[in-house]
Amino acid sequence: MTASGGTGREEAAARHDENEPHASVASRDLPDISGLAVSAVKELVAGVRPEPGDLLWAALCADGRKGVALLRDQILRGRARQKREQDRLAALRADEAAAWERGARFVAGVDEAGRGPLAGPVVAAAVVLPERLDIEGIDDSKKLTPARREELYPQILSRAVAVGVGSASEKVIDEINILNATFLAMREAVAALATRPDHVIVDGSAIDGLDVPQTAIPRGDERSAAIAAASIVAKVTRDRLLVEMDAAYPGYGFARHKGYGTPEHIAALARLGPCEIHRRSFGIVMESAGGLSEAFARYRSKLLDARTGAELERIGAAIAREKESIPPYELAKLRSLYRRAAARVRAGFALPR
Repeated sequence: MTASGGTGREEAAARHDENEPHASVASRDLPDISGLAVSAVKELVAGVRPEPGDLLWAALCADGRKGVALLRDQILRGRARQKREQDRLAALRADEAAAWERGARFVAGVDEAGRGPLAGPVVAAAVVLPERLDIEGIDDSKKLTPARREELYPQILSRAVAVGVGSASEKVIDEINILNATFLAMREAVAALATRPDHVIVDGSAIDGLDVPQTAIPRGDERSAAIAAASIVAKVTRDRLLVEMDAAYPGYGFARHKGYGTPEHIAALARLGPCEIHRRSFGIVMESAGGLSEAFARYRSKLLDARTGAELERIGAAIAREKESIPPYELAKLRSLYRRAAARVRAGFALPR
């Protein structure tokens, strides 16, 4: 007999035992449910929630009716689902638990919503959950329906130790790029927490410029309850804002697509052109506004790649020679990019893409 074979028989025996009255329970001790309709038994079970081993469970096992047998199976499946959810939630607290073991008391999960859309802000949230709290159903916001996110959102707000939200507008995104704008929103979210965290766990990449110890977790919104909670708060907050923007800027369908580049949105851009909340630095939006010239794209890339003052001087001279063929709006943007590049080169900073 192999060990695995023995384990399989033990598990089968355990399942069999759950469907049989306990040996020590005499039939006279069992609640009499034989006179109840199956529907009445269901109502009784719903109010009492019997557990294998107690008298009501033994009575259910002793009842030979098919409807009661189906009810027992339903209860067992429900218990199995509950156990799986408990195990899943326990796994989702592992990264927080590791920080607690290192001495952190308050661990904040951080995530964002809205890096990819063509319009509107990027929103970030930071959430500190109590150590002994599991919110059933919490998960990466992208895996949840809008209705489920709305159900979980008030639970997170009311049961968390602290929740902070930050954002960066489309104008800030255009000025400093989407990655830096995301970091800015995340720093704002952490700063907005009423309880300062001892440690931060963040989905994806570490937050540039954060003054709190942090751990970056790839696919963290799937692995951490605190990050998942932050993803839900950020997503619901941003979605609600885009619904408001739909009323302010009709015709684009913001309430439906939340600013993402859906066929409906791209068609509206082609028909109406960009509105105030569109991200002008995003290619599709640029094209809808008439696009940018090849010269602009070429010199923008050179300015972003420049690492020395001599390189910048050569690029500036080339732009000056070609300025008559560059539209005034683009020329103004190139001058702004040149000034920023020069300042960063002097300071020794790497240039953002």
